Amino acid sequence: MCSANLHTLIFICSISTLLRSAIAQLEIPPIACPEYFRYVSDGFTYYGLITLPQVAVGRAEVRAHFCQRGLPTSGFHGRISPYPDESTVVRNVFNHQPATFRVDFDNPSNPPKLTLLSLDGNDLCLSSDYPPPNSWSKLFYQLYTYKAGGNSITISNGPIRLRPIDLDPRPNYYQTDPIYPPFGPNFFRNPSVSNKFNTPTTRSTEVTRKPTVNTNTAVASGDLAGICGKEGNVVRGFVYGGDEVSRGQFPWLTAIYNKVPDGLNFKCGGTLISRRTVISAAHCFNDLKKDQIVLYFGRYNLQSYSEDSIVLREVKQLIIHTDYVINQPNADLALLQIEALEKFSEYIKPICLSELDESPPVGKTASVIGWGYKSEEEKNISSLPKVVDVKVVSNGDCLSSSEAFQTIVTDKTICAGNRDGTGPCIGDSGGALMLFRNNRWVLRGVVSAGHSSHYHCDLFQYVVYCDTVKYMTWIRQNLLD
Repeated sequence: MCSANLHTLIFICSISTLLRSAIAQLEIPPIACPEYFRYVSDGFTYYGLITLPQVAVGRAEVRAHFCQRGLPTSGFHGRISPYPDESTVVRNVFNHQPATFRVDFDNPSNPPKLTLLSLDGNDLCLSSDYPPPNSWSKLFYQLYTYKAGGNSITISNGPIRLRPIDLDPRPNYYQTDPIYPPFGPNFFRNPSVSNKFNTPTTRSTEVTRKPTVNTNTAVASGDLAGICGKEGNVVRGFVYGGDEVSRGQFPWLTAIYNKVPDGLNFKCGGTLISRRTVISAAHCFNDLKKDQIVLYFGRYNLQSYSEDSIVLREVKQLIIHTDYVINQPNADLALLQIEALEKFSEYIKPICLSELDESPPVGKTASVIGWGYKSEEEKNISSLPKVVDVKVVSNGDCLSSSEAFQTIVTDKTICAGNRDGTGPCIGDSGGALMLFRNNRWVLRGVVSAGHSSHYHCDLFQYVVYCDTVKYMTWIRQNLLD
């Protein structure tokens, strides 16, 4: 009897082992880059391991996108964390050894498919989504390491902060609407956006007239090199499709308002590029003069009137590119010259400018930030800024995606988007398309135009940006220190 029970137990264990093995083989999705990613199973559940041969010291961002059949099954959307522990990952980075990260899934018994893996915006592998109905999640992990001084880096000298960032998955099935002629009902650009408030008494700024092209000496590229493009020293957050960033995370973000009889209306976003110059989109100022515009620096919550460290400036000179044609993204650029900012702070800093000879960043991941909203019907902008990452695509891909792009996509525009319902919308016009390079943010474009359908932004289509590199000579000629 005992012998029979023992044989039965062995038989059951063998069957269980075979079942676990068979289930593991059946449920593991295909992997596009097994040299960087693999699934690990205990027989019943799974997690993922990302192994990167080398991660740069400083700021590094690991990104992993996953696709799952069906809709989300829980409120947990996955997580990336250092493996086996934080100190090991940090030590490996310092020693230029492989760094490993663990990925926990929302449904560990049914792992999702890896569709993108990237390090610092460089894609390591790509794979297609599952057919609909499906859902996806996009996970980020940002690693910050700093030098304490001298030429050596040690763990004890830190400080070292590792922060996981979890982003909500959303259903990835959709139905597109018909396409109409460019800049008709199917393209969004900023109308008069309603976010009105009465302004307190402020000191007046003398407005003077200047020629269209500035004759002053432009800022040398190295003058702002020590401060440009650096995030504020704040707790960092990241955004995907509707969450907020931390105050000071992108300190060059500028809120542009136009004056109305009973206060101010939010108009567009802008980007600080020097102590006296902001860049935005020309179409934001089609019906405005310089004395109708007010700029706020250091703004975060547009509904709060008591934020500290806010600086207000009126516009001394509004310069629209001479090649700008209404309703065309080519040369859709405006420079707003102001009275010099006395000092920079963690909430107010300029972004870095790109070089003149840079090639288009096709295939790279860029970021867009603004206070935009998703529905043209509501006309209520977000009170807090949001940022979204978008993939830069070739002009050929952009043109083939929609006939509406045939008349607006040129060699002086950039086309980017996720085509998944996320991206810039009304209120984001004039904002920066940014690239993160060498631990700094660099301006690469300005939000110009995108699709809309039935009075909603259609972010299942690409968005067109004015390529600032193609106009860098003009920008530098009119940039005031």
